[in-house]
Amino acid sequence: MLPTAEFGGSVAAADGQPAGGVEVFVYHLATGELLSATTGQDGLYEFVALPYGYYDLAVRAADGIYVGNEIVHVGTERNRFLELRLSGPLGGSRSDLRSFVGASEAPVGLVIIVDRRKDAASFWRRPSGISTIAGGGALILILLNDGGDPPTSPFMPAASSP
Repeated sequence: MLPTAEFGGSVAAADGQPAGGVEVFVYHLATGELLSATTGQDGLYEFVALPYGYYDLAVRAADGIYVGNEIVHVGTERNRFLELRLSGPLGGSRSDLRSFVGASEAPVGLVIIVDRRKDAASFWRRPSGISTIAGGGALILILLNDGGDPPTSPFMPAASSP
């Protein structure tokens, strides 16, 4: 039996609005297992106890199926989060899109991964995380400047002594 992890995220329509009531499919490339989850009205989805491995990804919306633009790896990280956006065919027609295992219809577009992170890592993306980094950097600079001679520059004349 393969170890498992939690995996979830959000799905947005092409206009950026949450895509509620759509089905997110993941296909485990090694085992051939096809799993699905339905988004709530807020566009959020979640898979619990998803076996480690590589997954193909698709979303079925009211207008058809959207195939993933890349393979997703689920491994030892906990609470992985993927933000997905539905997009029409890029630079071509529907015939340019590959099919998705388990779907009988031709795809109508792509599922683009616009953000991927672990929940714990998202702290560094919030304003409080950025403030922590900036404040820590300033503190280190203050500590490194031990009150020695002021810095000199070849472009500034030396201070004259009285």
